[in-house]
Amino acid sequence: MSWSRRSVLTAAGAAALLAFLPGCGFQPLYGDRSVGAGAADKLAQVDIANLPDRHGQQLRNLLIDRFYPDTRPSKTTHRLEASITAFEQKLALRKDASAERAQLVLNVPYRLVDTSNGKVVFQASSRALIAYNVLEEHYGALQTVDNAYERGLIQISDEITNRVAMHFARGN
Repeated sequence: MSWSRRSVLTAAGAAALLAFLPGCGFQPLYGDRSVGAGAADKLAQVDIANLPDRHGQQLRNLLIDRFYPDTRPSKTTHRLEASITAFEQKLALRKDASAERAQLVLNVPYRLVDTSNGKVVFQASSRALIAYNVLEEHYGALQTVDNAYERGLIQISDEITNRVAMHFARGN
């Protein structure tokens, strides 16, 4: 197999960029660092507060799956509190004014509370916009809306996990 000059230069350039990566301040978010615990260890010490209704429990379960790799913590340093608001927007209308396409808007404000003193150390809000078709069949319509909620909650749980991990990685 012969290597072209272009492929050799590309490989050498990539290796040179990788050599300079530690100098730019890049640090792994979830991996161990030389100073202190990684974000994954700190996420495992966060208690996730109960959320009301079915969709709140789905979000809480998704966050538990992301925050706790093995078991739930016996001692926590922080508590994550959140709430969910949701509404649907009709996007495309038929001639008879019924909706053909809709969008689910999920908004989840959340805050991270230090359990030792009760102070809010981080707060933010996550939002998901999920579009779906409005079906005429009743069962199909319910399943479509449930699927939109599920997709939105997965998106929000990923965002919350990443933002809380970045908060811990910054050392705040």
